[in-house]
Amino acid sequence: MAGVRVRGATLFYVVLEDLLIVGALLGASAFTQFGRVTVFHSPLSLANTLLIMAGIKVAFFWSGLYSFRRVPGRAVFWRRLGFGIGFASAVAVAVWYGLLREWLAPLAFVVAFAPVVTLGRLAFEMLSRTGRFRRRVLFLGVGKEAQRTAREILDLCARDYELVGFLSEEQEGREWRIGGRSVLGTYKDLCAVVAEHRVDQVVVAVDDRRRGLPLEELLRVRLAGTDIAEEARLHEEIAGKIPVEDLRPSWLIFSEGFINTRLRNVTKRVFDVVVAGLGLLLSSPIALAAVIAIKLESKGPALYRQERVGQGGKTFTLCKFRSMRQDAEASGTPQWAQEDDPRITRVGRFLRKTRIDEIPQMWNVLEGTMSFVGPRPERPYFVEQLRAKIPFYDQRHALKPGVTGWAQVCYRYGSDEADAVEKLRLDMFYIKHHSILFDLRILLETVRVIFDRDKGR
Repeated sequence: MAGVRVRGATLFYVVLEDLLIVGALLGASAFTQFGRVTVFHSPLSLANTLLIMAGIKVAFFWSGLYSFRRVPGRAVFWRRLGFGIGFASAVAVAVWYGLLREWLAPLAFVVAFAPVVTLGRLAFEMLSRTGRFRRRVLFLGVGKEAQRTAREILDLCARDYELVGFLSEEQEGREWRIGGRSVLGTYKDLCAVVAEHRVDQVVVAVDDRRRGLPLEELLRVRLAGTDIAEEARLHEEIAGKIPVEDLRPSWLIFSEGFINTRLRNVTKRVFDVVVAGLGLLLSSPIALAAVIAIKLESKGPALYRQERVGQGGKTFTLCKFRSMRQDAEASGTPQWAQEDDPRITRVGRFLRKTRIDEIPQMWNVLEGTMSFVGPRPERPYFVEQLRAKIPFYDQRHALKPGVTGWAQVCYRYGSDEADAVEKLRLDMFYIKHHSILFDLRILLETVRVIFDRDKGR
């Protein structure tokens, strides 16, 4: 998906699955039309086919069937598969009957489509669990950087990576282990360990490089075809975030990404205006109901205005539906909002869970102080505290803040400094990789979060 690298084996399977689905469409058409394939014979039939394929893609995405970065447990796999096939089948029947007034063809398609997808997914999952398509990774180093990314591989049950082990600088580190993986030797053993364990990638995770790297050995394995990567790069690829607390300014300066061209800005602005305009139009009945519910439950205005920090560190006034009591900050001192904050009203709790409280922010998008997708804006009081404690915190203001964002769909509600650090890692990943495709992915992920679907990243 956009913003995250997709390995070749996974991409091959997705294309193959799409071809199998098209085959099911052709077969259903031929079966019900006495051998004639009619799914492409007219503009309406072509539109029907394209809408069905698009609907299946959305259904699979929302069900988590395109979350390929980790190997899911069996219960999760079957839940996702059942929901995805059921949702996709309902879309296919509704579209086919709605456009072409046919009911036998879509039923025949479902009969062919469900077992084809099920068998294909089972085969793919079985191959994934064997580790045949995984990249075998060896860490050069046993410090906090190596441990951080190694735990991401193990905890995520990463589909694309197999942790081989570690190399330490000194012989004394041979007893060290993590997740059942041990130290296989010292830096000088690099060439032998790479050959013996069929290593595909060596990850340089040395905390203090001033003490020296085994440059001769690294050059030898690199020229032999083994990939060499910095720990920060692999951590970013696996976890979908950038470990800002350990970064050097030179990494940010010379790293790929962080592109912010005039064309990109114009494209994003057009995207924002279209999405926010449609959003306000479609959500107006919901917004009216929210206003009535807020007024009925508690005294005070339905709209809540608050100063936030936007692009370039400039402040602006953010609009939301009020979800807390009017006297939530009677002390005059700003407080972090907690996930189960007692200041939140009953109506407000529902508004927050469904993100209805953020509908008025679409006006901020239309006026240009916010984007639809971007880092969430923080209050000036907290920004002053966080920029003094967290490295590179001000860099999150490089883009316009968003109504939703990568941190919002990947992380729980932030309520303290530790959460702010974790969300900054995710925000920096978005700032580095932001694109229209990535924005579309985040919008779809946001819908999944609202309906409490398992994100399964």
